[in-house]
Amino acid sequence: MPVTVSCWVRGRRCGLVDVVLEKDLLGPTESVGRPLIELRGITRRYANGTTALAGVDLVIGPGERVAVIGRSGSGKSTLLNVLGLLDAPDEGEVLIDGHPVESAQDRVRAEWRSSELGFVFQRSHLIPALSVRENVLLGLRYSTTSLDDADQVVTDSLRAVGLEHKEQARARTLSGGEMQRVAIARTLARPARLWLADEPTGNLDSAQSLEIIEELKRRAAERGAALVVVTHEPDVAARLDRVVTLRDGLVVADSADVTTSPRGPDEDRGDLPMRGRRPRTRLTARLVRTLRFVAQGITSNAGRTASGTLASAVAVALAVTALGLAQSASGQVTELFDAQRATQVTAALAADGTSDARWPVRVDAVAEFPGVTGVEHWRYRTGIPVANGALAALTVDLVEVDEAPGPITDTAVTWAPGDDRVLAEGEVLLGTDLARRLGVAQLDVSPEITVQGEPFRVVGLVTASRSGTATGSAFVGPGATGDLAASLSSELFVETVPGAARNVADRLHDLADPFQTTRMTIHPVLEPNAFRGELQDSVSASLQVLAVVAALAGLVGVVFVNLLSVSSRTAELGVRRAFGARRSELVTLVVGECTALAVLGAVVGLAVGFVAIMVVTAAARWQPMFDERLLLVPLAGALVFGLLGGLPPAIAAGRIEPADAVRS
Repeated sequence: MPVTVSCWVRGRRCGLVDVVLEKDLLGPTESVGRPLIELRGITRRYANGTTALAGVDLVIGPGERVAVIGRSGSGKSTLLNVLGLLDAPDEGEVLIDGHPVESAQDRVRAEWRSSELGFVFQRSHLIPALSVRENVLLGLRYSTTSLDDADQVVTDSLRAVGLEHKEQARARTLSGGEMQRVAIARTLARPARLWLADEPTGNLDSAQSLEIIEELKRRAAERGAALVVVTHEPDVAARLDRVVTLRDGLVVADSADVTTSPRGPDEDRGDLPMRGRRPRTRLTARLVRTLRFVAQGITSNAGRTASGTLASAVAVALAVTALGLAQSASGQVTELFDAQRATQVTAALAADGTSDARWPVRVDAVAEFPGVTGVEHWRYRTGIPVANGALAALTVDLVEVDEAPGPITDTAVTWAPGDDRVLAEGEVLLGTDLARRLGVAQLDVSPEITVQGEPFRVVGLVTASRSGTATGSAFVGPGATGDLAASLSSELFVETVPGAARNVADRLHDLADPFQTTRMTIHPVLEPNAFRGELQDSVSASLQVLAVVAALAGLVGVVFVNLLSVSSRTAELGVRRAFGARRSELVTLVVGECTALAVLGAVVGLAVGFVAIMVVTAAARWQPMFDERLLLVPLAGALVFGLLGGLPPAIAAGRIEPADAVRS
């Protein structure tokens, strides 16, 4: 098969005629002279309007060792990011091995970074919670090389930077210089064809800087890899074969001369062959790799694991507790409510004519009946004029009672300060609604009103009662209505012991009015379980709403914690992208971590929830009730908090641009 040999001068194709040779003459190599990477008319502008690169043309051949120099802001780091496919140009074209790389295809760029590129950034960007060995392995795992000899490769790479004795140390325990040397070892471990280093010796002393540059040169030569170093140090630039100078986004100088051409892929490789490449990373391999990183992240970072687990555990515990108490409380509350309602008998009486009944209602006979614990008899007169001086004059319902209304009618009274809480002659109780209409507010000044023209002192306010009209009425004691028309209607309230209400209701008319001089209507007496189903549903619904609210609040908390976690890991995620991770891998990584933490939190929350149910029911002396369906709550919580709670941070992680992240 014919192979074209092209002429290259100063990194550009010269005008000489290409020579066609047969493949057999050249041996099993790639096309001689083909550039490894080529930039054509590259322009990069930032959102603030700054033009970092302006129409840059640059060719890097296999095996070249290039220094990029220039003042701060000249575009050196941006050029390196474009060469490393971390950043996409606004204009121009990037070619690798003569093939254009589509800037818009993130998957393609990630695949190239995984298989062909290695990076040393200005900052080390190590993962603090991982060991030195695990940080170096991170770069290797994202590459397409075989991992059979990974342990030896890591050891050799650390030995090359003088840190083999720190292999098991946590990255956070290293000094700044040691961190940078680990970052260099991380790149040395990768079988890349293009090594890019952005100020790799910035945190090292002069002697270490020269040693590291020589090591990078030697390792790059062993693999036939090109080496591009951005530096401010003249000594470092002098040790490289070619110097490219940038100013204001333009290449203003390039030391490549006519006699220098890019090295071939086999030139200066030394005796160490390149390790075998794996085939393109497939979906299953990427998934296994991501799951490995999920487990690594959970086991290595106790703080992040604890916060993520706690957020899910609190939400699940609240939901389990609320739902568990809904079952226990509904039975207890309904029994109490039904018992209370089943002890009350209410009867309405109406008399014919315009005078009192011939025989009065026998309240004493009712009170003495077995099972009765109390009786109140309210006698109504309607349309009675009531006035507060010149402030207000109304017609209201006047209620005559034998004594101040109380617990039998569930009446609550706010008494005047110092009052003996007895409704005496010349005293009146006003419902709160009526008092407001009359302008009576302060009981401590002993306000007076007139009832049918007679003065009465207000001694209290009725704030609540079983009777719906009580707060709009006035209450007076016996004998205070002697000059008023006869009462034609009244109401009898009877309180009984539990279980006696039905029997009292059946006998009430005969007891209260044996001569049947009034019409009596007895309100239905509730059975002990009359409202059980309805009230159970009501209580359960209320606590279920509480459980849902707790779950939603927990979901918000989980999302917030996960977003904070992703935000704090921007540089780490950017480095993963630089080493070849796809956006989908970061999304899977974050969702996987969130789901795993949600599962842990769900288990903890279930245990805490059951303990809380036992404590509350024991304190309230309730019978705890557990439904097997409660076990579904942590399962649902793990799915909701893991998937939904992990989705926003996963989207945020997927949007991370590696060039921006490694600069952070």
